[in-house]
Amino acid sequence: MEIEEVKQIVEKAMPGAQVKVKDLTGTRDHFQVEVVSEAFRGKMLIQQHLMVQEPLKEYVNDERIHALSIRTYTPEEWQRQVAQP
Repeated sequence: MEIEEVKQIVEKAMPGAQVKVKDLTGTRDHFQVEVVSEAFRGKMLIQQHLMVQEPLKEYVNDERIHALSIRTYTPEEWQRQVAQP
């Protein structure tokens, strides 16, 4: 899969989210997905990850995505993350 394809799938499932995708190995099947969204507010980390994983489940099941690292943040958490030296 292409990085842009993964990004578009997550963006479609989570309108308004900021999504960044990295190909971790260059093989187009190991991805890191970072998502910043208001929708994560008040949700446990596992719930946040499921919100990102669910729209990609088909691609994991058919092995177009072999490995998926997910990082999720509310906008405030993201601001703290980028402010760290």
